[in-house]
Amino acid sequence: MCNDTKKLPILEEVEFQEHKILTLDIIDKYQYFNNKKTISMTDCGQRLQFGLYENIQTLEHQKKLEEMYTCKDRFCSFCNWRRARKLGIQSYEVLKAIESENKVRYIFATFTVKNCLITDLSSTIKLMNKSFAKMIETKRFKGSILGFMRALEIPPQKNNNEYIHPHFHCLFVVPSKYFDTKHNLYIKQDEFIQMWQKALKVDYAPSVDIRIIKAKGEADPIAKAVAETVKYPLKTMDLKSMSVELFKELVLQMKSKRALAFGGIFKDYRKKLVLDDAEQGDLIYDGLENEVIWKRIKTLLYEFKNGDYGLQYYEKTI
Repeated sequence: MCNDTKKLPILEEVEFQEHKILTLDIIDKYQYFNNKKTISMTDCGQRLQFGLYENIQTLEHQKKLEEMYTCKDRFCSFCNWRRARKLGIQSYEVLKAIESENKVRYIFATFTVKNCLITDLSSTIKLMNKSFAKMIETKRFKGSILGFMRALEIPPQKNNNEYIHPHFHCLFVVPSKYFDTKHNLYIKQDEFIQMWQKALKVDYAPSVDIRIIKAKGEADPIAKAVAETVKYPLKTMDLKSMSVELFKELVLQMKSKRALAFGGIFKDYRKKLVLDDAEQGDLIYDGLENEVIWKRIKTLLYEFKNGDYGLQYYEKTI
């Protein structure tokens, strides 16, 4: 909630400022080798238009984001924040729809491979994609897992950023009887390791982490499942210590690579709900609950710049 009588001429929703500031280090790297991306990311989220709405019953005020430009660059902290938010909203909607017609549970899984040089990242991701596709077509997987959301994360190795640690975070939707031993549906962690290793065709046992998602007390299990999955792949990468040359190579290696994939019942319900692409679609994806009780009373414009209160979004007079 917000109040249009605020004392300071800056945007109250601080997340916009925080994530816009995080783009500055990436812009600084891009300016050495890609002028187009430099300009595009500089303009990303630079100007924001909100509608100010009033609740016709309580008279409280709330902003709704209506217009902004987003560069949709993979390494843009601002865009990744909006993507994560959008993916969370969409995934909650999907799982709610699935649960309305099916009895299901959720598993959170992480599939890794050995760290690779940045120069080998593209080929490593291709291998991971191919191997995952092979694994999900096995009789064992198809007989136990109803569907999935898969997200790629590529953090630099902590002690040597010439290396990358690519891995998949997955949310698996399973039937409610999955954990009943008499049905032989449950896939233990050791078995998942064997399945992943066989699909990869590697001579080492890759790390696979499997966790059952349980909501404690009155917590919403769907919200917990979504939160566990979206918090990793679209978070801001720490690239401050990475040289311009390494970053340039990273950009090259990640060209045309997608971070998200959906399969089975998860993919089917995304189609049923006619959801926009989570990565390259609209990143405004905002709204008000029960919009019928809200009326639009004003347009608010903000611009990101250096002013009396530092780098901030300052309200513009219309």
